[in-house]
Amino acid sequence: HHHHHHHGRDFLLRAASFDVCESVEEGGGSGPAGLRASTSDGILRGNGTGYLPGRGRVLSSWSRAFVSIQEEMAEDPLTYKSRLMVVVKMDNSIQPGPFRAVLKYLYTGELDENERDLMHIAHIAELLEVFDLRMMVANILNNEAFMNQEITKAFHVRRTNRVKECLAKGTFSDVTFILDDGTISAHKPLLISSCDWMAAMFGGPFVESSTREVVFPYTSKSCMRAVLEYLYTGMFTSSPDLDDMKLIILANRLCLPHLVALTEQYTVTGLMEATQMMVDIDGDVLVFLELAQFHCAYQLADWCLHHICTNYNNVCRKFPRDMKAMSPENQEYFEKHRWPPVWYLKEEDHYQRARKEREKEDYL
Repeated sequence: HHHHHHHGRDFLLRAASFDVCESVEEGGGSGPAGLRASTSDGILRGNGTGYLPGRGRVLSSWSRAFVSIQEEMAEDPLTYKSRLMVVVKMDNSIQPGPFRAVLKYLYTGELDENERDLMHIAHIAELLEVFDLRMMVANILNNEAFMNQEITKAFHVRRTNRVKECLAKGTFSDVTFILDDGTISAHKPLLISSCDWMAAMFGGPFVESSTREVVFPYTSKSCMRAVLEYLYTGMFTSSPDLDDMKLIILANRLCLPHLVALTEQYTVTGLMEATQMMVDIDGDVLVFLELAQFHCAYQLADWCLHHICTNYNNVCRKFPRDMKAMSPENQEYFEKHRWPPVWYLKEEDHYQRARKEREKEDYL
């Protein structure tokens, strides 16, 4: 493929409508029916045919990048032990260095503009029909690498939607969480890469990494789904049946402070909306305060303290027992910050008494 170097730019700037059929000539056109190339969920699921060890499948008619795919005994790069693994044989024109850059793009949506051998990366992108990556190479060669930020952004939007879809449908899942009210299927690589606690459970040296099922007692599906959506997308997604406080407790247990913070923000917004609708939230706030303090949700705790202080007399009148049962630290805080403060009440009391005295004198 050396001829690409001369007219490399025209080759790269050709429209992205790459002719998918041109690969059929080499492969004889007998594409395996079980392989669909362009759907996000059906990729490489051999419909029930399975891969026979030693036989594998010829893939040349499906794409020019792959020669064959089969299961065979191979050395696991992590454990250095031999085990049955899926082995994909790539076309000879694909070299390891550039292919690694392509894989990096498929994971991160990024291409380093100082990457060597950009033409080769473009060649692989062409074979794999990864047109955005080919575009990124073209941008770099045209000294317009800054335009690649937009491509990376679009990549992440797409990736987020894809992984959410995999979570919702259970596509490619390799582990099942068993919860109080049902099960959710998930994906170890995504969990391991986004959460230390999960990494310790699935990826640690002590763990049988073939764990297929994990039981989470006292945890609901809606709670776990919120955690998984966060781990997959970095965002907090609320659902009608979600118990905020339980999510805060679970997120704290899994050492996910950012998710705790996002949930606190959501909870406080809900409480503020309720107050605006004239809903009485005092009882909830008392319950939330102690739970939030116990589970390291300090922003929510501060908001609750503030709410109780500003409505101190009402809260004491309605919940005298709960207020007395509060921790000494909290009681001390209320004494100091309650509104109206004690000195104000004393002044007010003194003033009213003095006024009554004066009125009496005037009257006489």
